[in-house]
Amino acid sequence: MIDPLTLTQALCTRLCHDLAGPIGAVSAGVELVGGDPSQVDTEMLQLIANSSTAAAQKLKFLRVALGTPASSSSLADVKATIGGYLSSVAGQSGAASVTWPPDRELDSVSQQIPAAAPQILANLVILAIEVVPRLRMVVVDVADGHLSVEAQGEISARLDPRRDLIAIAENPDSASLTPKTVQALYTLGLISQHSGRLVVRAVDNGCRVSAIYERA
Repeated sequence: MIDPLTLTQALCTRLCHDLAGPIGAVSAGVELVGGDPSQVDTEMLQLIANSSTAAAQKLKFLRVALGTPASSSSLADVKATIGGYLSSVAGQSGAASVTWPPDRELDSVSQQIPAAAPQILANLVILAIEVVPRLRMVVVDVADGHLSVEAQGEISARLDPRRDLIAIAENPDSASLTPKTVQALYTLGLISQHSGRLVVRAVDNGCRVSAIYERA
């Protein structure tokens, strides 16, 4: 059994790591502006603005993923939040595209697992894109009590997926709790808490993660 204090510490470490990049960039930009305002140009101001936006997008998303679930929210409500997060973690090639099912299908899952559905989806997104290097596309799917996220990227002999995260779903008792694995273990616990199970499997050029809930 995972010690709650150790889990909290690992999640906080992970959270600080995720936010350090954009917040550090804003801080560095402001320091440069304060040191010599005459050197400020459009490119520097754009960098500060982009970093500030990325930090805000990450905070909003991580509030959904790691905070207390909001009883009034639904899966459809977090579509923009997830899109913003994917933009905030995008590489030089740009943000991954996102494909969504119709809102009525999202609402059916929200009714099946009230309040927790947006949080579970947010964590599935994190887990899926962490497994896949050089993310290109994210597909959200709901069917027969399954809430799934498939991430597509560039997997090759040189760019391997995070097989340690895939293995956690198969055998969580053998996993070591670290800041690099804590989110996967947290997702597993969150889904189990709501009487579901986590399934992670490799697909061509990507990974599919699912929260499976058996219909009553």
